[in-house]
Amino acid sequence: MSTKRKSYSADFKAKLLLTLFIFILFTGCGAKYSKATAASAPAYPSAQTPIVYTSDPMASTPSMPTPTKRIITQRADIKVEVDKIEEAKEALKTLLEKSGGHIVNTRHYEDSYNASAKVPSTKLIATLDEIAKLGDKISQSVSQNDVTNQFVDHKARLKNLVLFRDKMQNLLSQTTKIEEILKIERELGRVQTEIDAIQGRLKYLKDAVTLSPIEINLEEKTVYGPLGYIANGIWWVTKKLFVIK
Repeated sequence: MSTKRKSYSADFKAKLLLTLFIFILFTGCGAKYSKATAASAPAYPSAQTPIVYTSDPMASTPSMPTPTKRIITQRADIKVEVDKIEEAKEALKTLLEKSGGHIVNTRHYEDSYNASAKVPSTKLIATLDEIAKLGDKISQSVSQNDVTNQFVDHKARLKNLVLFRDKMQNLLSQTTKIEEILKIERELGRVQTEIDAIQGRLKYLKDAVTLSPIEINLEEKTVYGPLGYIANGIWWVTKKLFVIK
């Protein structure tokens, strides 16, 4: 009896050890498989993970377009009725100088004075307000022109032409044949002419953005005599008989 119990006990221990060994074996394999699966699976951002946008076009994350700053030119027209042309003309010159502007050209008639002037774009509206104070403002207008596309196109064209010119100059320094030298020099002359034209256009656009032109018209007030006031009154009444507004 004792011998049988010992045999049963030995068999039980053997089975228990075998079961533990199989359990440990499967547990280890399962952990390794879980780690391998996690390593090979693609990582997806969670709902709480913010997506960072970048302006780098080579980055893997989405990019947001960078807005282009618009390039705007301005010009204005103003018409003012003044008491005396000569006094208004001198006052106009003084206030333009104070604003950092200048008169480009003038046209002086018996009872009117026209001036083309340029003022810093940042002071355009303030300058118009000062001009209006010279008398009674009759009319005023300000217009704007978006030249962003022109500016960008000219800059890109200029960059390409400069690169092409540099390559041609490098080729010229390596060429010894007279015929090829003449061809390259003619092409260089053509390219340089185009570069100068584009640079001139870019300078014009920059100046137009920095300085705004104003067309100024000063008109001297009409002083009526007694009969003039009567005639003017009759004309006003007659006009109202046909046109109310």
